[in-house]
Amino acid sequence: MLPEEIISRLQILPVDKLLSHEETIPFNLQRLREGMLNMGRLVDPLIVEGNHYIVVDGNHRKKVLELIKCPNAACQVVDYNSPEIVAGSWFPVSKIIGHGEINGFKPELVDFDAGMAAINRMDATFLYVKKNDGKRECYLYDSNERSVQGVISQQRKFIAATEGRDMQYVADDRWEQYLNQGYAVFCRRIYTKDEIISAAVEGKPMPPKSTRHVIPDRIIRLNLHLGWLSESPEVCKEMMDASLKRRLGESSIRRYTEPVIVLY
Repeated sequence: MLPEEIISRLQILPVDKLLSHEETIPFNLQRLREGMLNMGRLVDPLIVEGNHYIVVDGNHRKKVLELIKCPNAACQVVDYNSPEIVAGSWFPVSKIIGHGEINGFKPELVDFDAGMAAINRMDATFLYVKKNDGKRECYLYDSNERSVQGVISQQRKFIAATEGRDMQYVADDRWEQYLNQGYAVFCRRIYTKDEIISAAVEGKPMPPKSTRHVIPDRIIRLNLHLGWLSESPEVCKEMMDASLKRRLGESSIRRYTEPVIVLY
């Protein structure tokens, strides 16, 4: 990607124009707020859908900007309809949580394929999967809701009931690796792009970690001064572009063609 194209993909947008599609995690939010204030920078731009200005990645960053009264955000605006942008999910996993009743959600022993079919029909909230003696043991947590917003509500209650009980989240394309390492995995339905857009537009955000997005040519390590974001959008854009032109002129750019692990 040429430097001019990188610069053209970044915009300065008013924070109050951006819509969130997911709730935030209080601990993560506080840690990020402290980190951003200590550094005085917005490290990575928000990834924003270009029609409704929905933040598809960076909801915690958006919330921090709101909390510190920063009026603008640096955003990479994307064509969300592009087939190259893929919506996925994060599956809760745990080594200590069993398949017993959780806050009124009663488990039902099922076959894995039948359980996943129920999940995808929105007939259930989560499918608990764990390996015993090399075989999958699956329990379905039913739902009394049969709509996207109903399932979202049920998932919110379920996750709240497991808070503080050694729950982690793994990408939906890696959950079987954790299953083989002795974790119990709570599989769930992956939301469509249209459902993600509707949740944001209707002001009914999903629970944290409901979605993850594969964004090709995602721009990271922008390292934009927070003070610049308090200027007018035009002035901020001018300063950001000048900084990027200088950095890109010094070949401060690398495009990774393989999966990478970023430590924060």
